[in-house]
Amino acid sequence: MGCVIREATVEDCEQIMSLIQEIAAYHHLEHDVTINSEVLKADGFGANSFFKCLLAEQPAENGNKPGRPIGYALYYFGYSVNHGRMLYLENLYVVPELRSKGIGMKLMKKVAEVALAAGCKEIKFVTVEWNQGAKDFYDRMGAHDTTESMQWHCMELGWDSLQRLAGN
Repeated sequence: MGCVIREATVEDCEQIMSLIQEIAAYHHLEHDVTINSEVLKADGFGANSFFKCLLAEQPAENGNKPGRPIGYALYYFGYSVNHGRMLYLENLYVVPELRSKGIGMKLMKKVAEVALAAGCKEIKFVTVEWNQGAKDFYDRMGAHDTTESMQWHCMELGWDSLQRLAGN
């Protein structure tokens, strides 16, 4: 499948938001999405961006038109006290009708290139238990499930917990 992988720009935020809503629907989590394209613009493309995003596009048949967004990888950099620099892959998504055509692998390859160029030693991410296709995809790359192998669990403090903890 021919596609182009490129860094997203502020002009892509509406399309990225649409893909975010698609993956939320796929996971039955539409109610959890509280951001919009304006939040994406501020958080990803402002002076102190919180994330980076790669966009997969299907080239337009007419070279004068922009390509069709068919997937994305949203990530940010972090730090591991064990290994140093790391990249956290927040989301990888390919539209359903184009899965199993190498697009996800192209996105992951580019994410790996970005991680290595930044001096990262690892990429971390999560996937849901029921998504065997995603787990198999990541297994084929050499990823391992630390929930099983190291008994690490992904924990989260939501908005209400943050407010209580901070004493607000």
